[in-house]
Amino acid sequence: MENINKEFNGRLICLTENCIFAYDQLCKVNKELNEEHSRFKRNDFSSNVDFGYLGAMNRMIQDYLIVRVAGLFDKAEYRAKGETHEVVCFEKTLSGNEIYKRAKNQEIIKYIQHQRNNFVAHFNVNAESTVSSKICDSDLKKILLELKTLVN
Repeated sequence: MENINKEFNGRLICLTENCIFAYDQLCKVNKELNEEHSRFKRNDFSSNVDFGYLGAMNRMIQDYLIVRVAGLFDKAEYRAKGETHEVVCFEKTLSGNEIYKRAKNQEIIKYIQHQRNNFVAHFNVNAESTVSSKICDSDLKKILLELKTLVN
């Protein structure tokens, strides 16, 4: 049983580290995208940065981050085709922990879960597009680092 828990926590730590890396990359790309957009609005066309490429990278990283972070805060099990499947998520290990309970109720986590369900993984015709700067301006990285420490 202990090996199973170690393996589970190892996967959870790896997923969390990937999310932290994706957060850093998203914020880097989003900052550059916003700078290029500001330059464009000022009619400054001196940059040779590919705006389309930056936008695509921003969207890909943002969507990955949203899917993964929302998954980290999913329920510990789900049923499909009559079978029960375990999910690698914080709920499985930290369900009674006060820091985890506080983290899952943070606005940024709720925003990410909402965006996954209405704009990224599924498309609700009434959904608003995701705002990367809202994610980057949040304390998501701090939350993930704190939870990773608890699992480690």
